[in-house]
Amino acid sequence: MAKSIVNRSLLAYINPHGTISEQYRTIRNNIQYASNGNKVRSLVVTSPSEGEGKSTAAVNLAVCIAQRGDRVLIIDANFRNPTLHQIFNVQTSPGLSNVLARQLEFREAVYNTEVEGLDIMPSGQRLFNSTELFDSQAMIDVMDAAASHYDMILLDCPPVLGAPETNALVSKCDGVILLVKSGKTQLELAKEAKRALLFAKANILGVILNKKSV
Repeated sequence: MAKSIVNRSLLAYINPHGTISEQYRTIRNNIQYASNGNKVRSLVVTSPSEGEGKSTAAVNLAVCIAQRGDRVLIIDANFRNPTLHQIFNVQTSPGLSNVLARQLEFREAVYNTEVEGLDIMPSGQRLFNSTELFDSQAMIDVMDAAASHYDMILLDCPPVLGAPETNALVSKCDGVILLVKSGKTQLELAKEAKRALLFAKANILGVILNKKSV
């Protein structure tokens, strides 16, 4: 697949020297600065509500981390509205849900991407007990397996408000990045989302303010 036909959401791959790519590299570097010297190897990327551009932010951050030379896995943990399979042009299933249901081994649900060093685990079939599965030993096993193969794991998660499964994942990752769309109403929702994340004992490393929905 040539760069010219890669999904337009992959801005950091299509135009690695552009302004937006530089912004994502800054975010990549700031994540480590915000961790008080602790090594960050797993991140939840989420937003207060739908349509704020979190998946675009997650994939471009993943690209920039891979461009640094790290081995990166991005996992689509949004069973409600999965999008990563479309961005990377892979099938939806098998994926995370199949591994959580013990139907497949970890490596059987991982796909290579055109970006060197970056792999994807799509969502798999939708499960209606996702909150319980995300809070299970099976999810811990997924994260352990990922950590043995990759330097960084990013989880593209559902929005915090109205999706309790996201809070079930924050304790299994080193940090959380919250993507917020600009606007007074959205910022109020961001405050509510922050309170929910802190209640779940999330380590919020930073907030990305998105001026438009992507």
